[in-house]
This record gives sequence, structure tokens and C-alpha cells, in this order.
Amino acid sequence: MSIVANASWCLAIAGIVLGIAALLVFHQPLPALRVMIELFTAAGLLRLSVDLSWAAILGVVALIAVRRVVTRSLTVDLRPAR
Repeated sequence: MSIVANASWCLAIAGIVLGIAALLVFHQPLPALRVMIELFTAAGLLRLSVDLSWAAILGVVALIAVRRVVTRSLTVDLRPAR
């Protein structure tokens, strides 16, 4: 494995650890999920720089789509009612 691929694994692990830590510190799922998804996106983009195949491109596109849907739905759900 190359250094970039190892860095992407480190970012993915850091996403899990920091997501759990953010959940424990803030007691809210939205900041924890945002931290986790942002680091997963960074790991996916790093992985894409190593492996430029259609499967890797579709994986990153799917991750970014899930990121947008989850953050928008959680933001809408957590807004106070008028």
C-alpha cells in the first residue's frame, strides 16, 4: 500500500473515533455525524487520488450524496418549530 492509501485509512479511523468523541462531548448527533462524514469524505477523496477507477469514483459520489442528504435532513429535523 502507498502512503496516501494508508493516510486514507487513518482518516477513516479518525472519523470514527472523533465522531464518537464528539457525540460523547456534545451529546448531539448532528455535530458528531458531520465530523464523521467530513473525515470519511476526505478519506474517500484521498483514496480516489490513488485508485482512479470507476468504482472508486462512484464510491466517492455515493459518499458525497449521502453526506448531503444526511446533513440536510438532520438540519431540518433539529430546527425549532415555529
